[in-house]
Amino acid sequence: MIRVSRFRARSAGVFAARLRDELGWASLSRQAVYDWEAGRTRVPAAAILAAAHVAEVSVEELLEIADRFRRPTIRAVGDGPTINAT
Repeated sequence: MIRVSRFRARSAGVFAARLRDELGWASLSRQAVYDWEAGRTRVPAAAILAAAHVAEVSVEELLEIADRFRRPTIRAVGDGPTINAT
């Protein structure tokens, strides 16, 4: 879900800086944000709240959007169905 909120920023670096400012965590690195995005580390609840605020969406909207990215959808293309992870 951190990745979803980042799409509203100009770049990953800008998003990480805005998230760091919103959280007030001077030591938050871009690498930590990347690790959250990749699922290598758990995202603190405070970071989820801050990411929603930075992206200007509610936490509920952020979770719904993230859930849509995780659920595969099946749609017909050409002669047969294809599975897309969107």
